[in-house]
Amino acid sequence: MPCKTIFQPIQITLFMKHKLLLAIVSLMTLCTTVQAKDFEWGTATWNIDDQQTFQNIDELNLVGITLTYTNPANFQLTFFNMLAVNYDLYVDDETEPIKAMASSEPGKGLAVNFDYNYVEGHKYRIVTTEALLVQANIATHTTDTLTSNTTDSYSISFEIKGPDLVKTIEVESVMSLAITDQEAQLTYSKLDVNEICQALGIETITEANVCGLNVNGSYCPTEYNSIFDGWRDADGEYTKWGGGWDPYHSHNAYPAVYCVKINESSDTLKYYFYDYWTTYDPEKPDSIGGGSLQQAKRRAPETHYNSIVWDWEWTDSLGNKQVTQYERRYRCDEGSDYKASFAFVANDKMVRVNATMHFVSQEQYAELVTVEGIPASAATFSRKGIYNMSGQRVSTLGRGLNMVPDNSGSYRKVLLR
Repeated sequence: MPCKTIFQPIQITLFMKHKLLLAIVSLMTLCTTVQAKDFEWGTATWNIDDQQTFQNIDELNLVGITLTYTNPANFQLTFFNMLAVNYDLYVDDETEPIKAMASSEPGKGLAVNFDYNYVEGHKYRIVTTEALLVQANIATHTTDTLTSNTTDSYSISFEIKGPDLVKTIEVESVMSLAITDQEAQLTYSKLDVNEICQALGIETITEANVCGLNVNGSYCPTEYNSIFDGWRDADGEYTKWGGGWDPYHSHNAYPAVYCVKINESSDTLKYYFYDYWTTYDPEKPDSIGGGSLQQAKRRAPETHYNSIVWDWEWTDSLGNKQVTQYERRYRCDEGSDYKASFAFVANDKMVRVNATMHFVSQEQYAELVTVEGIPASAATFSRKGIYNMSGQRVSTLGRGLNMVPDNSGSYRKVLLR
């Protein structure tokens, strides 16, 4: 009875508050929907002149590309209201547009910011196709369309010049499951800093602005370097290794697959692949999920979730050989290439570095020890090859048990599911 006496009023209070909140949200939505009938789509204006030329992306970012709508009926906007504009983006002389969407900031008026990842050295034309007045719905965590306008279309053209591409450097390296400690067996490519400085006309590399490039060739802002730390998804776009909210792309981060990053002195590129080890539990369900990627704003990259059971042999303090089984999860596919690019910019000139990471089988890795970027320790890998449980030599891991050579030349059992 005492518990009931104390707890019951709290239950009622929380219940009443919840119902009151829902009622307020519903009333706000209803009132705004009614008010939306009075909303009029006034004439919108661009903040730049048509055919305007920007010398570089920094100059464009200073002013931005915005389209501001008027509110002739003085519709009462709230913090929950915002504008969304669908538009076609034409690049250079392309006749097929890129479909994109821009939006205003909640509670900050009707200025729509077209913050696409523009690339220097191109001309752009924006043609709006639809404008929507939407309202955030607290109860459903979605946006409700209050009214739309498909009649009025606005267009603007502009050019971003950017630096001259004076040199392109191609580097590559090889990764494989044969590497069990990616820091101890570091995979890297060396860069000739003097060559880069000479091409840019500078004395030291510190005079250059160094940044990673997105897949479309646009600059990835340097403030996101620590967030991404070089990690990319299956499409090659920057992403977060640990998942969670990605503020650069404004969605939950897509799964990290591989990493290519440059060191502080800009003379070395380092390569990594996603490699997650847990103690193997045979009772655990045999499934690996990828999360609710369909909720993302753009198409989610097709990511492969590979998993093998790895027998790790070690010697205890008494000299006895022991075996610990691990479940090893990775997202790279054998036989696939993974790419990343970087830009060195100074004196209105650019040197572009394109890096390719080849993810190969363990046998191929042992045969390619002379490829630049493979550490000398890779030469200790056995060239005996991989065998299935029928004793047949195979070029790559197959489903079921495999016999795989390790550094010492002996074999360990690997189960590929």
